[in-house]
Amino acid sequence: MTFGAWLVGNAGEGGSNERLRKFAADRGSEWPYGSDAPVDYLKVIATHAEPTERKELLDIAGKALEQWEQGRASAGSKGGWSVLSGPVLLAGFGIIIAAILAWGIFQGKLLSDIAKPELARGLITFLFAFSTIAIIILVAIATFWMDKEEVKERFGSAKDLITILIGVLGTILGFYFGAADDPYTRSTLLAANVTTSSPQVRAGDKASVTGIVLGGVGPYDLNIAFTSSAGGGLTPIDVKGFAGGRFAQEVAIASEFQPSLVGYRVTVRDANGTLTSADGTISVVAR
Repeated sequence: MTFGAWLVGNAGEGGSNERLRKFAADRGSEWPYGSDAPVDYLKVIATHAEPTERKELLDIAGKALEQWEQGRASAGSKGGWSVLSGPVLLAGFGIIIAAILAWGIFQGKLLSDIAKPELARGLITFLFAFSTIAIIILVAIATFWMDKEEVKERFGSAKDLITILIGVLGTILGFYFGAADDPYTRSTLLAANVTTSSPQVRAGDKASVTGIVLGGVGPYDLNIAFTSSAGGGLTPIDVKGFAGGRFAQEVAIASEFQPSLVGYRVTVRDANGTLTSADGTISVVAR
């Protein structure tokens, strides 16, 4: 916009440009409405203004030209940013996402991982939550750079979008956490079906203590302690980091072991520190 056109629509603060606007209107075709050169306007004032008002008009024109130049500079910088920043940022974001997906598909195990329902739910929840929060932050920051005329209209549209996103996010989170079901976190720790491979063992032979660990949270620590009615005992068995399920631990009976009834206790501790135990007996007879 040229200075001449700008002056027509800007009366200035408190009407400070009114005298200059009247002078321009009186000059008609002599006023260079289509010129971008400040010197052209100053030349007309210096040539055609009355001596009594020439200095005042030049002062008014100088201030008006300064305001016009500032407005042009502000509009130019803002226009350049608004024109370039959107496509550049959008393209950069798209390239980053495409690179991550390409790496995950061709170099990583993305496709095989998201085939598992629990991982797919977590990924979808994370991406949607991240996107929603990013949009909220973007809208909040953008309001500080918008013109006053744009804030109401654009923020209204952004608010509608954010409302939809938050509603969908709330549904996803509610379903995700509400549907989470891990039987190991709900069931009681239990050592079941604890028994021996043979109820009667000869001294010098071997037997196995078997059973099943159910519930609780793995991994588990397994301990088998022995007591004998003859006063002697067997070496305790300790297993760390047991994954759970069925176990079978071999017990070696020394040949000099006195015939007696050997009691044993299987104790299981899960990752949360919960304990459970089960008892049994082995009858040791002479060789």
